Amino acid sequence: MKCNSIAFSNFRNVESETCQFSDGVNVLWGKNAQGKSNILEGIYFFARGRSFRGAAEKDMIRFGESAATLSLDFLKEGDRYPISLSANIQKDARKILYRNGARLTGSKEMMGSFRAVLFCPAHLTLVSGGPALRRSFMDIALSQLYPAYLDSLSRYNRALLQRNALIKKAQGTGKSAFDTMIWDTYAEQMAVFGSDIFARRLEYMEKLSASIEELFSEMTDGREKPSLSYRSSALGEGEDAREAGKSRLYEALTANIDREIIAGSTLYGIHKDDIAVRLNGKDAKIYASQGQQRSLALSMKLAEGELSKKISGEYPVFLLDDVLSELDGDRRAFILRNLTDRQLIVTSCEPDIFRSMDSGARLIEISGGTVAEVCDG
Repeated sequence: MKCNSIAFSNFRNVESETCQFSDGVNVLWGKNAQGKSNILEGIYFFARGRSFRGAAEKDMIRFGESAATLSLDFLKEGDRYPISLSANIQKDARKILYRNGARLTGSKEMMGSFRAVLFCPAHLTLVSGGPALRRSFMDIALSQLYPAYLDSLSRYNRALLQRNALIKKAQGTGKSAFDTMIWDTYAEQMAVFGSDIFARRLEYMEKLSASIEELFSEMTDGREKPSLSYRSSALGEGEDAREAGKSRLYEALTANIDREIIAGSTLYGIHKDDIAVRLNGKDAKIYASQGQQRSLALSMKLAEGELSKKISGEYPVFLLDDVLSELDGDRRAFILRNLTDRQLIVTSCEPDIFRSMDSGARLIEISGGTVAEVCDG
């Protein structure tokens, strides 16, 4: 998969600009606050349907304007003609999406068309950070590969939100104030969608762990062995993960309501799950050094791309947002060496890194939200 170009109008600090990309390494370089990450944000918007910075959509509109437009052209491997995705983001929080000029119903219909792996400084804490970061890592990767996963996740989160609201009401009135059928309905919905999500995550983690072991072995010359496993407080690894997970989750959600009312939220479910990361058999969050944790995080993101290729048949586009400056020379070289046969779009304040590595990169200077200069490094 190759991103050919992206065009902007009134997006962040970009008034009107089109950025073209080569098939290999593309470096968006310039001083801080010039708009490099804004371009990457626009590209990733079409992979995930939202900003990777957590920004509200109205905040992506250029100051003083009522709407922003984005248009991405990309080519799938083996296809003759490119695909166009475009978005009109409006101040009232509406967004209108199109694929090849045909209007889409929303982000869920767009997901999976264009796939990208993002690696930014926040991902360096994938191992040392909290469970929410690792769950998000799984959910984003799986949502791009399986549209049905995103649908199950959306339905689960909607039921979770409603159940938590019910728990809050029950704190003042007690569980008995609500019909038993209401509690059972939410438990059934969350068990159905949660077990589907659980099965996908479990399968993905098994494949990801094998891929990471291979990458990490190359990075450390076989000296260290990592492993990843999926961990759930409510579910087990039954022969049929969906059916076993469904019954166990339903039981957890119906047997602990009084405890959850005291706590004020739903205590069991896939929204509480985590990835256990181990290095040489030990908990990497506790025993691995900062350098080892960063290497593991790097391997997780590279493995995400490898699995995307194995499952879909082609590599996604790799987006690196100012992350190389956070890594030492060996890890920088490892990234570039492992991404030579796919498209890479990276932001950096240090273009000389790529010149010195003889990466054949296309250098795109960004200044004040405009493309100031393009040259081959």
